Amino acid sequence: MQKYTFEKLVKSEKLRNEFFDHYDWLIRIAKEKGFIDAALAHAKAKKRVQDELNLIIDI
Repeated sequence: MQKYTFEKLVKSEKLRNEFFDHYDWLIRIAKEKGFIDAALAHAKAKKRVQDELNLIIDI
């Protein structure tokens, strides 16, 4: 798996899409397996990363 850094995510829309696709997969699998607390924690972390990226990208 490609190493993602915040800097790479800021610079590459392709990497951002790939990164968040992986996050969505992780959240979905956690929910399906009944790990609701883990799914919620990952969903919150995903939102935080998205919000931080949006702050930088929108500048």
